[in-house]
Amino acid sequence: MDLCGQKAVLIVTKQVPDTATNVARRRIDLACNLPAGHPGLHQDTQHGEQWGASSGPIATLFRHEDEDA
Repeated sequence: MDLCGQKAVLIVTKQVPDTATNVARRRIDLACNLPAGHPGLHQDTQHGEQWGASSGPIATLFRHEDEDA
């Protein structure tokens, strides 16, 4: 069975206390491991992430997480 293989990068950010600045906390490389030609969202089951189609070869996703979250 061929896998989809669509790729994405998830950038997780946090806010710097007492500023309006967000910084990257970590970067996670994702790859869709569903069968090629699957319907719906792409999914990386290893990381528990889903994303829609992108206009380029690698989608860029952002998620903000606070320290106490």
